[in-house]
Amino acid sequence: MQKAIVVIVAMLSFAAPVLLTVASYSSGGFTPADDVKPRDLSGKILFFSASWCPACRHAEPAYQELRNAGYPIRKVDVDSNSSLAQKYGIRSIPQFVYVVDGNEKRRVSGSASASRLKRMYQGGW
Repeated sequence: MQKAIVVIVAMLSFAAPVLLTVASYSSGGFTPADDVKPRDLSGKILFFSASWCPACRHAEPAYQELRNAGYPIRKVDVDSNSSLAQKYGIRSIPQFVYVVDGNEKRRVSGSASASRLKRMYQGGW
């Protein structure tokens, strides 16, 4: 009898987090990143990079994907626009900074996928 109780408790311990996660995504409170429409967005992402930076070239496809889909995203060369890089405290590149009305809301350092960048528009990571 005790073994049966242990097995049931173990199964519930494993299943509960999985069920709660599934329920949170299907409850309607979260909109998948792919459902974001570019026209509904209030801010834009600034993609800080440089032509000589290998990591920036690696991050370029995500930038291009969002740009081609019509998302508000702007590429900023830190060498030719150092004042904007200073304004947002860019110390390493590549950096993606989500800005609403000139104020930084979120930031991702390094390379990021297009889906992760889309989540930034919604307030997620």
